[in-house]
Amino acid sequence: MIAAFAFALQLAIGARPPDRPAGQQPPLAVWPRVEDRARAVLRVGAVLADPALEEATRSGLPIRIRARVELWRDGLIDNLEASESWSTVLLFEPLERQYIVRPQTGGVKRFNSYAEARASVESEHGMGVAPRRSGRFYYTAVLEIETLSLSDLDELERWLQGELGPAVSGRRSLSDAVGEGAKRLLIRVLGLPTRRVEARSERFRIE
Repeated sequence: MIAAFAFALQLAIGARPPDRPAGQQPPLAVWPRVEDRARAVLRVGAVLADPALEEATRSGLPIRIRARVELWRDGLIDNLEASESWSTVLLFEPLERQYIVRPQTGGVKRFNSYAEARASVESEHGMGVAPRRSGRFYYTAVLEIETLSLSDLDELERWLQGELGPAVSGRRSLSDAVGEGAKRLLIRVLGLPTRRVEARSERFRIE
């Protein structure tokens, strides 16, 4: 129990992301891809670089990364033209000692290290949102990182048992593998804060 609370304290101290060195890419960026009808491109920077997040993931807490991109038409009163959401879940599967990235759409990806899983998330993501009429526009983006709730974990475990088969089902469940007591301690007692970053593109014109 003392070790668990010590770990919780360590995460709480490391909850604030480190300051960004000069010249480093921003944690989030969004811009129009000119050659593709100004469709939005979302670039996720080093949002998972915090050692506290890596430790939380390795300790059994799935991390959800969610982003929302909005297209605004610039005018006397700016109008929201369209929006699109993107999300993925990063978790550690202890039986096979693999990191799993589960996008909202697309197949599950497996990695042997946290760094490899990070690289999959921290990359450019093409979005479907784009202007459909002429005018001056800009994009905004918001990204949030949060640990999953207990109900989310239960839902995730059911999905893992159905999709990942014998790696999790059978002799041990995901709850047994990561430790139900430690999981509840970290979610309810510690409660890693939601992290939020925002970005905005330059204004651009569509004729």
